Amino acid sequence: MDSIFSGKGICPSNIAATQKVRNVKISPNTKQIIYQLVPFYKGPECITSEIWLADTDVAESARRLTHGLFNDRSAVFHPDGNSVIFVSDRQQPGKAKDLYQILLSDVQDGCNPRILGLGRSVQEFELSPDGQHIAYSSVRNSSAELDSCDAKVYRDGIQHSSLGLWVYSFDTGGSRLIDGIDYTYHIESFTWSPDSFELLYRLRKGKEAEFSEREVIVQRVSIAPEYLPVTIGSYPRSPSGSNIWLESGHIVELQNYEPRNSLDARALFVHNIATPRSRLGRTKRSKRLYGDFEDAVRIVDMQTKGYTSENGESGMIAVEVCSDVDTHIDAVYFHRHDSHHTVAVLPLFRTQGEAIWFGAWDVKYAFDSATSKSTIVVSAVLSSGIRNEPPNVWSIRINENIGTRDPPPRPAIPSGDIRWHDVPNLYYPSLSSVRYKLSSHLDWLKRAESVRTEVIHWLVEDGTKLSGIVRSPSSAVNYPLPTVLFIHGGPYRSECFVAVTNDVVFSDYMPYFCNWRELLATAGYLVISPNYRGSQGRGHAFAYAANQGIGAHDWPDCESMVDEVIRRGWADPTRLAVAGWSHGGSLTAWGVTLTKNRFKAAVVGAGASNWEGMVMESGSPELEKAIGQRDPWDCEAYRRNLSPVHRVDGVSTAVLILHGDKDERVPVGQAIGLYRGLQRKATEIGKRGAELVIYPREPHG
Repeated sequence: MDSIFSGKGICPSNIAATQKVRNVKISPNTKQIIYQLVPFYKGPECITSEIWLADTDVAESARRLTHGLFNDRSAVFHPDGNSVIFVSDRQQPGKAKDLYQILLSDVQDGCNPRILGLGRSVQEFELSPDGQHIAYSSVRNSSAELDSCDAKVYRDGIQHSSLGLWVYSFDTGGSRLIDGIDYTYHIESFTWSPDSFELLYRLRKGKEAEFSEREVIVQRVSIAPEYLPVTIGSYPRSPSGSNIWLESGHIVELQNYEPRNSLDARALFVHNIATPRSRLGRTKRSKRLYGDFEDAVRIVDMQTKGYTSENGESGMIAVEVCSDVDTHIDAVYFHRHDSHHTVAVLPLFRTQGEAIWFGAWDVKYAFDSATSKSTIVVSAVLSSGIRNEPPNVWSIRINENIGTRDPPPRPAIPSGDIRWHDVPNLYYPSLSSVRYKLSSHLDWLKRAESVRTEVIHWLVEDGTKLSGIVRSPSSAVNYPLPTVLFIHGGPYRSECFVAVTNDVVFSDYMPYFCNWRELLATAGYLVISPNYRGSQGRGHAFAYAANQGIGAHDWPDCESMVDEVIRRGWADPTRLAVAGWSHGGSLTAWGVTLTKNRFKAAVVGAGASNWEGMVMESGSPELEKAIGQRDPWDCEAYRRNLSPVHRVDGVSTAVLILHGDKDERVPVGQAIGLYRGLQRKATEIGKRGAELVIYPREPHG
């Protein structure tokens, strides 16, 4: 296949051999940055990962901290800044994972990690703010791990979790299982209190994805053995990522704009739990930020411990926000004083023709008491399709210029116990920033043939303004071009500059297994990717449109971009194709069975073709019911037009179907069913053009 792309850097063999840059963390004093370099395509039994270290203010200073012989991952700085803690399978490669510590003072003499010796395999971990303990999740006994041949016992649809929540002490070198937790529930996430005395954790009925759509219980527990857990609230479904517990007495998390909705924009929720009887949940003491016209994507604690104003206690988080085809990072400041609570927002960083790749970013604040000056560092993996820049680690140091009291822009904050109020000088400064490129990975992409990338906007029939990204060969002069409609997944992701998961289409510059945009553009195609209704970046109303069901807005919006580029004279209407992965694959199947012959070719990657079957077999039945707006045990009248398999008759598009045989999100039967339907009901051309490829051992993505 590489011969098709002869002489060009973007080819299947180069893509298969590439690496991804991820998990960026900044040191407490903001002077150093660590991150991971991971091969994109290795099986879980042989995956390896390198940890790299860079100096924040020195360009091209990244160097290896570990050498990639093992799976060294999830590296974080110890709160004292003198060492790095990470998970590795060094003792049993591909199997058990223990915690290791590297003293940064020893790095010059070679990497010599010290094993902490927990005696059990670590799933997730988090260091306490005071650096004295590590909370981690692990199976409670080795026999609890099921052999692949063992039967899985379900009760009420639940395969009971075997995870326990443990606390390791640096002083004693020992671990203790937290007592009193109902371990028949699955521990979804956990976080420390600011004083390091308590843990906040979330429990759900089972570890499978479907239980993320059911009630989640929130509890707090002291790490002292004489205390039992206390339930402080619940969520109707799982929030996105972990909670953050701030010194200001607030707990924050990302939830859907209306938390009960499976399909909705994401917003930041703020809960005041400063009083003993405080509870989480949608109460008058809880507030929502973002989500009206732009979407909160990810949050991190800026770790402002040690900064407490004279008039109360404070905390800061950083929020990644997607706004149509751009993204920005804000610092959100919380201040508690007597009966009122203050929220203020300071914009820190905005993309400029680039993407933050796969949520790989961090923000830290530091205050120098000797000079009474502050600094904030943003570090992110940035990539630009417009400038043909592959993903690399960048740092942006934001320094305070004392003497300016102009307040930053204020978002719409609800009235109530959280309100605008005077905040310390730190948050009304004049800011200056310095930017450094710290790494030079994936240089083969920099040398590859460039791709022209641009954003366009257009109106659909009902007056809604849509956006999308167009990629084309940089040398293209003979328009119109053969055109591929490449549809992002989700549906709640977006064709935007911010990269979150493989369900996102954005103006980055990184081809991978389910992103063939650059590959196709360098082969001479115009590649178009719309931000259809149901996607991320336009707030609640735009995202909630997905609840009207597949085909109501999403496919018409996608097809409208095809019409727009034909109208502009860029696309050849006689040479059209459509492709996508996950929900993009589902929409591809929907489109070719609806249009029959508009597209000459299609690629359905890990897509759904029968929504009844998805509700019955998928790992996320509630989500699939929300997308299809029906379930198979309610009625029969809708079935004719609900799914692509119901209208394969008359299809003449050549359809290539790709699927992993271990896909739990979209079971492989969805691919087999579509292929069988095309072989039996499509036109003779459609039958000859249908092909199914199933990849052994491969999951959804």
